[in-house]
Amino acid sequence: MRIAQNFQKNVFCLEGEWEKDLRDKSSVSAALEFLHSNCGIEYIHKNCGTVDNMKYYLKLWKKMQYKHYSICYLAFHGKQERIEVGDGSLNLDELAEILNGSCRNKIIHFGSCNTLDTDLRSVKKFLDTTKALCVCGFKTDIDFVESSVFDMLLLQKFQNYKDMSAVERDLNKNYRKLIRKLDFRIHYN
Repeated sequence: MRIAQNFQKNVFCLEGEWEKDLRDKSSVSAALEFLHSNCGIEYIHKNCGTVDNMKYYLKLWKKMQYKHYSICYLAFHGKQERIEVGDGSLNLDELAEILNGSCRNKIIHFGSCNTLDTDLRSVKKFLDTTKALCVCGFKTDIDFVESSVFDMLLLQKFQNYKDMSAVERDLNKNYRKLIRKLDFRIHYN
């Protein structure tokens, strides 16, 4: 079993637009700022309006200067096995290819509806291709506020443990009902 190298896991967040109306202010950035102010979790937050924009930021994230940003938090609309970025989308295989082998000791969290609505074989392929320590997310449609609160709990729990099975045990012990409601999934080797 692989474990994280350290407890402090900073967050690299890419976020899509939640609404077509440009006046809409919905964002996970307030949750990240809360975690920074109250838990000391450092973060980088970038908005992505296009697939090319997202690919650009994911390629930058792979650079050594960002190695301490070991949680990739992808906050987008989602569908089965994919995330929606602007007018386009990326499926799990496409994302795995972009991140190919660059996610050793890193966690990828899909803060999106339905992205992990897939079989275990597809998730294992994603883990194997990316070399990620852990991938997690939701298997169904989720409420923005409830899932954002859960994302905050999850990101904070990642700080408490190096072993992903300990994270899973803690979450199940303390938030079992919310996990079931959101159909949250966590996978690791």
